[in-house]
Amino acid sequence: MKHPLAHLTAAQRKKYFWSFLALTLALTLVMQRLDGALKTPASPGGIVSFELAGNAQTADDILTHWDADARLHAAFGLGFDYLYMLAYAVTLALAALWARARASGIMRRAGEALAWSMGLAALADATENYFLWQMLIHGANNTAASTARAAALLKFTLLILTLLYLIPALFTRTKEASP
Repeated sequence: MKHPLAHLTAAQRKKYFWSFLALTLALTLVMQRLDGALKTPASPGGIVSFELAGNAQTADDILTHWDADARLHAAFGLGFDYLYMLAYAVTLALAALWARARASGIMRRAGEALAWSMGLAALADATENYFLWQMLIHGANNTAASTARAAALLKFTLLILTLLYLIPALFTRTKEASP
């Protein structure tokens, strides 16, 4: 089954890629700004520390160290992340399709799979956000913390695999094959 963005021509993919990359980078700056208020001794990685807490005790320790301003930043960031996940998912799916068009054999099939995986990464991110929101509002619990962690690990794994897939394509000077 072809990826929904695979119907675009190479020129269209390029145009949309640069637009979504610019949006993703701009949103990344906003997310980093929001994350600054979330960095404490209990959460040196900001929101990522909360995402990866994994258990109620660690998540509760993070929440205890966040003052009202930090919690507001976290709440806004969790909502804002839904726009961010759309932007990065489309950006990386388009990039994977671009790299796929430059590849052959198993690497070509991998590009298609990784383009599809960006939808799964965004879904994992949304799941993670739901459970983080629940803990932010209702307090930490093991089910929410472990589910958020599992979703975050899936998201990060898919993002890293896709980025690693893209690296060889950056250094390949071949004409783009047809989709």
